[in-house]
Amino acid sequence: MGILDQARIDTQRITTDLNGWAVAITFTDLEDEVVTINGLHTKHHLGIDTDGNMINSKNAHISFSELEIDANGYVIRNSNQEVSLKNKRVTVKDSTGIAKDYVIKESYPDETIGLIVCILGDFE
Repeated sequence: MGILDQARIDTQRITTDLNGWAVAITFTDLEDEVVTINGLHTKHHLGIDTDGNMINSKNAHISFSELEIDANGYVIRNSNQEVSLKNKRVTVKDSTGIAKDYVIKESYPDETIGLIVCILGDFE
């Protein structure tokens, strides 16, 4: 096993450890296929406006291992083998313990170590 293989395994271990930082994340696609995996979730209310000033603006994202979502049989790649998560619904609890629904606005796959970061927006 090479160092990249070990990095992928470590990424999966770190992002799925419920005794560490991980939380349960439920994905629902447009056809109502559902899967729950463990990953990282962050939500804070600090943003930057176009003039560079700090503002009160909700920012939420999730990060998870592609190995983890693949292991659960949830397809995230399109016919061109590109990560395609836009508009999928995500449900995750925040620090209040209340589950919130979001929609994936953008995804940023790191195809070296297999970590996928998704920017979330409010689910209407």
